[in-house]
Amino acid sequence: MIEGRHYGWLVVTEPLSLRGFAWRSGPSPVLVAFVGAALVLGLFWRRQALLGRTDGEPLVDVRLFSIDSFRRGNVVTLIVGVGEFGIIAVLPLWMQFALDYTAFQAGLALMPLAIGSFVASGASFSLTASVSALGQVRIGLLLEAAGLALLGLFAAADSSWWSIALALFVYGIGVGFATAQVTNIVLADVPGESAGQGSGMQSAARELGSALGIAVLTTIYFSTVGTGLRDRLTDAGLPEPEVRQLESTVTGSAGSAITAFAENPDTLPIAEAARAAMAAGIEVASYLCAGLLVLALATTAFVKPERHE
Repeated sequence: MIEGRHYGWLVVTEPLSLRGFAWRSGPSPVLVAFVGAALVLGLFWRRQALLGRTDGEPLVDVRLFSIDSFRRGNVVTLIVGVGEFGIIAVLPLWMQFALDYTAFQAGLALMPLAIGSFVASGASFSLTASVSALGQVRIGLLLEAAGLALLGLFAAADSSWWSIALALFVYGIGVGFATAQVTNIVLADVPGESAGQGSGMQSAARELGSALGIAVLTTIYFSTVGTGLRDRLTDAGLPEPEVRQLESTVTGSAGSAITAFAENPDTLPIAEAARAAMAAGIEVASYLCAGLLVLALATTAFVKPERHE
């Protein structure tokens, strides 16, 4: 998925070279990989279902997905994983190459997220008596979406540290509430003898969501950065071949080339255009992740409360 914008989504746009073999034409290797993955997943699902019906020992007992709370809870987990982790993959790039943070400063800038998550995780258990697990997940998703919306609002080529800290702190509180209780929702109706496997499957759904989130968000982010930089440089009057080369340099280096451009007065305008494009990419990524978390919040409407409520 990450390489789709480079090699092409449907047909080959750039040749893929691997150990002397060159894939130069026809369907994109990305498309073939997606089709192959779907086939293998289908075979895996069929094999696990057969093992479950014949009293075997399936790695994934697909019969658990017949339980409404388990199935719908895992859908929420998957969407939450996509929305939560995608933004974390691109934030340090923006901080270091657009805002000129060092790697250490970028780590410090992300601390409010961890602090908010730590505080909320502890508070969630003391609220269990008055607020249900489903209610806490909904509160968490709402706060996560609000924090990311704030981040998108504050995103700029010269964003202040306090605005980033505020947005990430709100986001972190939401992460703490949502992640601390979502497992209770997923396992609410799972039989005790299947609780271990159900918990593992829920963890796998979360990891799948995080992997998809990173792949989707980095693809969208760098596509937005490339388009924004190309438009800005074209408006500045640079010739098309030079614009394409500069776009490739910035996106191919994940933004690290901006530092070199900024050190030379002749290329400083290119650096400023790239920084503005990276800020626009963060804005788009933040709003997209916020939208995904709102979708996850809406999905909880189809999840039944725990049986003891």
